[in-house]
Amino acid sequence: SFAISLGINPDDYVEITSVTNHPFYTQFVNEIPDNWHSDLVNNVTLTDLRDILNASINNGYTIAWGADVSEPGFAYKKGIAILPDVDWDTIAKDNRDSFVNNPMKQMVITDKIRQQGLDNYTTNDDHGMQITGTAEDQLGDKFYIVKNSWGTKLSNFNGYFYASESYVMAKTTGIMVNKRAIPRAILTKMGI
Repeated sequence: SFAISLGINPDDYVEITSVTNHPFYTQFVNEIPDNWHSDLVNNVTLTDLRDILNASINNGYTIAWGADVSEPGFAYKKGIAILPDVDWDTIAKDNRDSFVNNPMKQMVITDKIRQQGLDNYTTNDDHGMQITGTAEDQLGDKFYIVKNSWGTKLSNFNGYFYASESYVMAKTTGIMVNKRAIPRAILTKMGI
């Protein structure tokens, strides 16, 4: 009865990912460990995934975001999740914090890079969060504003952080959005 009182229709929402080991614009069972119900997910190109995220935010919708939070560039307390175009192993651990105050160009994410992370399990389904907006850093790189569920005590930003577009494109395991937020041309390709 509580769900009904909210006026939310679960059928208005779709789950989406982008992988190259299944045909685009088809549904498949997302092969992530936390998909206990073997739910189907819609597969779109990486470009369309980005377009769906941006259209959702631009049209006033938020996005449920499943992602990996175990990367060296995920620093919740510092308020960022980044994938700079550097080799983390060559940077001393104590110098990694310098990225917070001195932004670096972010990695360009391709289908190949994204799929490698999923295949070798360096991208895991660690956590679910909510993307609520966008911002830019001093270099003009796009960031998504993310609300985390870990509370405010572990965060310097009242439970929010900024995830670079590169981080989101590489480390997303899946999103869920309202169908009305998806551009019509992409909905048509998805068969919705």
